[in-house]
Amino acid sequence: MTSRPPPGKLMIMDACVLIDFIKAERVVLELVVKHIGSLYVTSSVVDEVNEIDDENELIALGLTVIEPEMEDAYAAGVQSGWLSFEDWLCMLTARRGGFTCVTNDRNLRKLCRREGVPLLWGLELVAELHKLGGITGKAAYSFAESVRKSNPKHVSEDIVRRFADVIRRQENDRSRK
Repeated sequence: MTSRPPPGKLMIMDACVLIDFIKAERVVLELVVKHIGSLYVTSSVVDEVNEIDDENELIALGLTVIEPEMEDAYAAGVQSGWLSFEDWLCMLTARRGGFTCVTNDRNLRKLCRREGVPLLWGLELVAELHKLGGITGKAAYSFAESVRKSNPKHVSEDIVRRFADVIRRQENDRSRK
């Protein structure tokens, strides 16, 4: 018997969050799909991620690799400036498909907000997973620390401290019920 993901959120990850999750603990991706909703990545993002051999590793974790629409690829290809082709493609695919974009990239987040694309930070996804009972508080904090150690430029001690506060509040709320 195979378990199917809940009819929850449709989410698309950019390369920075995908790399953080793979470096920290791949199984968390599987837990997200099981407890929160479907996780997608574009094929161009898969090509960016040196931490995997091929897309089958992601598929085994429950992620869905999608080919972007040709129209979106063309639109992303003519952009210049502060975002990469892959980031533009992520936003365009998210907007077209009704996805929540999971990214820690501030410039991509600005663009998504401007275009009305829902957003989540990478650790917000883990907090949601904890809230739904898919990961313990201790495991969530350990995951956040692993992300910080592998990506200290973008995930600071302060970010992990604020994440730990969210997890503690969730656990306090749970114990009061």
